[in-house]
Amino acid sequence: MITVGIASFIVFIWNKLTLNQIDLIKKKENILPFNKNKQVSFFENYIVVNQNETTSVLTSHCTHLGCKINKMKNGRLACPCHGSEYDLNGKVLKGPAYRNLEKLSSKISTDGTHIEIDI
Repeated sequence: MITVGIASFIVFIWNKLTLNQIDLIKKKENILPFNKNKQVSFFENYIVVNQNETTSVLTSHCTHLGCKINKMKNGRLACPCHGSEYDLNGKVLKGPAYRNLEKLSSKISTDGTHIEIDI
């Protein structure tokens, strides 16, 4: 009986520590370096776009099958897997994707060096 209680306690603590670690990783991923002079910056889960004096953040996974968009082709965001293309606002220009990339709420730090994505 004591070993079951100890095992349950260990599992409880392990779960608590793991969830805390996941929260820390998520928070860290939500704060990205920001370069206002770069038109497009690719990150693991986000694409930061600077155009017309505005900055927007898009999800970096293609809406077709979730491949990571990590390059531009002829001024468009291009999926390397199946060739879907999006404009810099995340709108689908070429399939097989048919849904636009999600635009995320964000804010630039007061010193202008980081951008924080609201999730």
